[in-house]
Amino acid sequence: MPKRFLSAAFFTVFLALACAGESRAVMVEDKTDKVSVSLVAKADGAAPNEEVDVLVKLRMHDGWHTYWANPGDAGLATNIRWRLPEGYRSSDVWLSKPDRFLFEELVQYGYGDTAYLKTSLIPEKTGNSKKNPGEKMFSATVSWLACRDVCVPESVKLDFSLPADQNDDAGRFWKEEFDKALPTFPVVNDWKSYYTVSGGRLLINVETSGFDFAKNIKKISFIPYQKDKIDNKAGQKVGYDGSGALSVEIPLEDTDISELSGLLILEQENSGTAYELTPVLREKLQVYNPINYDDYSLFLVILMAFAGGVILNFMPCIFPILTIKAISLAQSSYNKQKNRMEALLYFAGVVVSFFLIATVLIFLRSKGEQIGWGFQLQSPVFVGIMMVIFFIIFLMLLDIVNLKNPFASRVGRISFKKQQLNAFVTGFFAVLIASPCTGPFMGIAIGYTLAKPIYIYYPVFLALSVGYALPFTLIGLFPHALHKILPKPGKWMEILKKIFAVPVFLTIVWLGWVLFNQINAAAAKKYEEVFWQPYDKEKVAALTAVRQPVFIDFTAKWCITCLANEKMALQSEEFLSLVRERKINIFKADWTNRDKDVTDALAYYGRNSVPLYVYYGGETANYVILPQLLTPGILKQYIK
Repeated sequence: MPKRFLSAAFFTVFLALACAGESRAVMVEDKTDKVSVSLVAKADGAAPNEEVDVLVKLRMHDGWHTYWANPGDAGLATNIRWRLPEGYRSSDVWLSKPDRFLFEELVQYGYGDTAYLKTSLIPEKTGNSKKNPGEKMFSATVSWLACRDVCVPESVKLDFSLPADQNDDAGRFWKEEFDKALPTFPVVNDWKSYYTVSGGRLLINVETSGFDFAKNIKKISFIPYQKDKIDNKAGQKVGYDGSGALSVEIPLEDTDISELSGLLILEQENSGTAYELTPVLREKLQVYNPINYDDYSLFLVILMAFAGGVILNFMPCIFPILTIKAISLAQSSYNKQKNRMEALLYFAGVVVSFFLIATVLIFLRSKGEQIGWGFQLQSPVFVGIMMVIFFIIFLMLLDIVNLKNPFASRVGRISFKKQQLNAFVTGFFAVLIASPCTGPFMGIAIGYTLAKPIYIYYPVFLALSVGYALPFTLIGLFPHALHKILPKPGKWMEILKKIFAVPVFLTIVWLGWVLFNQINAAAAKKYEEVFWQPYDKEKVAALTAVRQPVFIDFTAKWCITCLANEKMALQSEEFLSLVRERKINIFKADWTNRDKDVTDALAYYGRNSVPLYVYYGGETANYVILPQLLTPGILKQYIK
């Protein structure tokens, strides 16, 4: 709204000069039992044909609230209706930024304590400015809807005249209230903003000259001046590129938007600032990596990362490597110095590997690459190399070949230095195999790092690596505890090696299946379409816009956790019955090969790893994220 923007620009300049020099003011007051109203009018020099600036303050009592220009799902906007002398006109009304209220499942925008309205009364300066000398009479009718458990429309009429004699009380009120009102009014800036409507959603892009949208901000939201356009109850997805560009995606109730203006509200710890936006229509816009505004402290996220690292030891994708390490610990004779050194080197190998992957991730993402956790298994070459390594390990466990086991602490006459190197490589290699999977807590922790600065990004990955390395490091530091549990070396160890060969063989089969699907991606996708629809952002948006239930499975052929969930839960009769009963549209977002659409979708939901399960129930446009380990019971609980 250019007119509103010009009014805002004038107001910003005016505030800077509001208290400069001598001025005359007049103040009038009135109230109801729910709202008190004060009006102060100021005219420099108090000349009858000068512009008159007016500030109105509404103060609500006893839990009553009033409404902003867009009241939300219900309510009426607060406004001023003027009766002016001949030759005067009023400017747009400038309102304080609103608060958000939730009442009986209705979202409302308004004021629960104090609201300010500012306007200007502008004379038409044609010909002689002294054409109509004498006293001028002004009348303002301020009306609002006051709501608590019931809603009551109210209004007061405030009359005043100019020129006015010097009024010290009015002058003080003018200065004091403008000082209080200034932070509540929207900020006018030179930011460029654009919007587009697609698939039942409004997407806004804001371009600044380096404003940091991730610093000291708890939440960002957009409220339009236009009523009944956005779904007020739906969550807004906010993304940030880290260098001053923002994206906001909002489900719509009405997709017919010929013009758009509103407030971008940035909420800080104990305050908030609103920025005036008047976006221009543009066909193609960007969706940036989400800023995680969940109420997680950094300490809690680090704790979750540590717990996720510990749990990762017991995920099926890493189990074969850990069993090999268990054999090496059982075979080794107790040597306090040697065992502790190898434990620490194993720990170092894990940490270095995590940091290397994290560094590659952040470097490639800074270059515009759309990749996430486990990205290396999207390469058929890497998968092929892993198959060869696991096949050699499989043959060694069956004693078919007698190559030196790089993961054993002692095989034949290996030098102490080589044993140290083997311990480091064991830790390093274990992370590479574990990286396709995401355990409980781990997805939230890694997702939290998106768009976060380095000093937050690396501590989270450090906590993850420490949690992952800790269990086997403790065994290495205190091996006598393991020796007390295990029987003496004997034939049982040979049998155990054969048993451990089974998960290694299954890992080879799994990798082969991954490689096959990567090479035959088109055929695999056609097969999936028999029952599951391939992920389509536009189709999902269109279905959720008309309140159709949607379930999205973000998966990959190289993610063993994904495959286990698919076998145990997603292919169960309980889940299929729920799909048929509730007529759920089910989508599979396959991340086996690099896919920008799937990567962007993961980022949209605050994740950069699989598995991820998203469910839109259909009652609203909101969604829930299911746990990363599924059972039929969990699916039934969330879907019901």
